[in-house]
Amino acid sequence: MEKDRQTDEEELKMTLQPRMLMILVAGILVLVVIVLYQQTNRHYSSYRDVRTTSLAMTENTQALRLGDSMLIYSGDGIRCMNSSGKEIWNISFQIQNVCIDVSGSYAAVADYGGNTIYIVNEEGLQGEITTGYQLRTLCASQQGTVGVVLDDDDVYWVYIYEVDGTEIAHARTTMEQSGYPIDLALSPNGKLLAISYLYLDVGTVSSTVAFYNLGEVGQNYSDNYVSGYNYDEIVARVEFLSNSVAAAVSDGSIMFYEGSEKPVLSQTNLLSDEISAVFWGDDCVALVFDAASGESDYLLRLYDTDGSLALETSFALDYTDIQIESGVITIYNNTECLVMTTDGRERYSGNLGGTVLFMSPTSKKYRYNVLLENEFKVVELE
Repeated sequence: MEKDRQTDEEELKMTLQPRMLMILVAGILVLVVIVLYQQTNRHYSSYRDVRTTSLAMTENTQALRLGDSMLIYSGDGIRCMNSSGKEIWNISFQIQNVCIDVSGSYAAVADYGGNTIYIVNEEGLQGEITTGYQLRTLCASQQGTVGVVLDDDDVYWVYIYEVDGTEIAHARTTMEQSGYPIDLALSPNGKLLAISYLYLDVGTVSSTVAFYNLGEVGQNYSDNYVSGYNYDEIVARVEFLSNSVAAAVSDGSIMFYEGSEKPVLSQTNLLSDEISAVFWGDDCVALVFDAASGESDYLLRLYDTDGSLALETSFALDYTDIQIESGVITIYNNTECLVMTTDGRERYSGNLGGTVLFMSPTSKKYRYNVLLENEFKVVELE
């Protein structure tokens, strides 16, 4: 009898152990689901200042994100503040009309109509290039290469430079031949160049979006030109969303191109409303329109890299800038801030404790570098 009882107890233990394990696993899964749900649907009601640094700023100071730092610039010079609130470097110069472009952790800075281009990253000045003609516009890649449009009276030159000033390629264009280059962009790896040309013929305006391959494949094509598309409208903006996806925006449409060597048109979305502003995010494009009616003043449409409409939402905040990164949309002006996810869920609406000149996301979600009138600070939503 004693033996039978022991056997029954052992069998009971063997039966209970898997059940207890299943209950424990189920409990953990429920807890994980609850935590994920709370994180997914969390609404932040306030913020905290992580770090604050006093700054003396000149008139017309502006800023842009540079890597995980902030580039603060004016006509008197440029400096870089990291996310710890420390000034990493400072460069003085005199520029009348700042022309600047940032790609990842590199930036190109010049004077519109000038002849000097400064190439910087988070470590400081990396290159200084002197051109032979007046600069009209420029772009940078994440590798530090720079593309520029130079004005030589009736002739326009497009030059591509390495960081150290070594010329990679150049092309000559006139309004009669291919048109005036109104915008240009380099792919993040610096291999592809996109240019939007404006062409005027007997009062008719048209555009061409042309792609150039600056790598080995491009050597097999005349002037590195690998593909191009013509439009009977003004294509004012071009940009690369990745090394293999580019987008262009005109008065009435947004176009997407795919290909890491020879980009081809993959999607065209016609727009019935007039665009108010264009913002480039990581792997997306945001178009802002004036709202036709209702309580909201603006309509935002977000497009993925495949050209599909990922989000359409309205908002009432009079914005000065919109930042899109890591699934988060940040809309702000001098006094207010609106944060939402790219699927339309609001995360925060309120102020940041001062007159905001510029704010940018950091690598930590819902933490921002913020430039105020007389200080730089790092804030985190909570």
